[in-house]
Amino acid sequence: MTVDTKERVLEWMTSQDSCFLIGAGCSRCAGKPLIGALTDSVLKDVDVSIKNEFDGLMSTGSRPPTIEDLINYLVRYQCILQTVRDTTGHRLQPDWIETSLQSIKKGIVDKIIDKWTESTIHARFLQRICTKSVRDIFTLNYDTLIEATLDNLRFHYVDGFRGSRNGWFDPSVFDEEPVSNPYFRVYKLHGSINWIRESTNHVRRAVVSSGADIKDPVVVYPSEQKYLQTQFGVYEVLIGRFRERLRVNRPNNCLVTLGYSYNDEHINEAIIDAVGSKNSNLTVIAFVGPDSDIDEQKNRFKAIEARCEQRFNAYVGSVFHVGDALDDASTKTLLCEELWMFEKLVDYIAGATV
Repeated sequence: MTVDTKERVLEWMTSQDSCFLIGAGCSRCAGKPLIGALTDSVLKDVDVSIKNEFDGLMSTGSRPPTIEDLINYLVRYQCILQTVRDTTGHRLQPDWIETSLQSIKKGIVDKIIDKWTESTIHARFLQRICTKSVRDIFTLNYDTLIEATLDNLRFHYVDGFRGSRNGWFDPSVFDEEPVSNPYFRVYKLHGSINWIRESTNHVRRAVVSSGADIKDPVVVYPSEQKYLQTQFGVYEVLIGRFRERLRVNRPNNCLVTLGYSYNDEHINEAIIDAVGSKNSNLTVIAFVGPDSDIDEQKNRFKAIEARCEQRFNAYVGSVFHVGDALDDASTKTLLCEELWMFEKLVDYIAGATV
């Protein structure tokens, strides 16, 4: 990789005008499952009736159904049943749906939870990207790797909650002046394995070691959020913050996405809308892993690029790219680095460990 290309990549990653969207691919290096493996693992432990409902789901394009699709389906069904006077004629019943949703979510907790364990790879990443200004990280992951690692580094951060052991959601913490440097704002757009919704509908951040600790519903959102907006004001606040951050007027406003496959249409639309908004100068840089169907993936990313006024740049595996942020020679060299793997990206921007 030429020095000029390296400097350009470092500029994307370390500029004070950059923010980050982090997906499941960034947690794989710490032993957390990708959505396919998580789906298989959770389904092994649930009641056969839940597995039967999953088996009836359709694929989305070339992507097979996931545990998040099952949550979407059950929540949609639940919402429909809330509009009728008598549910006895329906195949699925409200109590069964609610019990099944909680069983699935507890399964997710059991497969992802750890004892608030930090990640050395995440630590090197966070140390490298910290600046004198506030650093915004948006994540789609349910795990607590980022928070645990920030704690271990003794880096100050806010995550939307006040208090400690049983903190309560209060988004005004995002607006407070930084108390130290470095300072991070962490937005968990799909909820978290340690967020609990009380009977009062208040959302709290709890201490959770396993699914057995869960006494109230876990606040884990599926990707199709529109069906949950009436239930959880938390999501509306967080996705609103995401949209606002992408539209800020900064000289080199940039969203860097890592470990995100662009399979969540709701998030994709938020990004595309931000690029196309009035007076926007947002540039998107995406490092993405290759899918099994490369042709379908290429067409999907070209369609996104076409809607983003040539300000969407994706480097997919070592296979292809869209966008013209780099010249052809630099792009070819960059693809060979396979920076879509989080550990390789961290080695590149922070120096390889010995």
